[in-house]
Amino acid sequence: MTPDDIYNILTDAISTNITDDWTIARVNVQMLDNGQDIEFDGFYLTPSGDAEVLITEFPADVTDAVQTLYRMRLEDGLPQANRLQIDLTPQGKFTTDFSWDQEMQDEDEHFSRGGTAADWLAIREERYGKPEAND
Repeated sequence: MTPDDIYNILTDAISTNITDDWTIARVNVQMLDNGQDIEFDGFYLTPSGDAEVLITEFPADVTDAVQTLYRMRLEDGLPQANRLQIDLTPQGKFTTDFSWDQEMQDEDEHFSRGGTAADWLAIREERYGKPEAND
């Protein structure tokens, strides 16, 4: 499987899940547990600018494709990434942005080792400060 094959699988899955008219879609992918646990969330904008939740219950081949992409990036010596953002237009044009989220990685490692939520909250506050309140 090539990166182009993977991106085709991803963009097809995104566009298939949008039944309304849309102008752009964004899918955020979290790659946890060294790429073994993949989580998706996303939204799309309607022509009037309203944001709608994108259903991201993708088939297993989409998760498999992201796991393959994760491994390929490691094998190619590309910078470590545990987040992927995909922006897609109805015309099929897309951009990708890979990034590293240390806090997410620390949380993943904490819970993978059997840590508790209470312990994580204390660790998180010590390392990253108190979470900001949502308005």
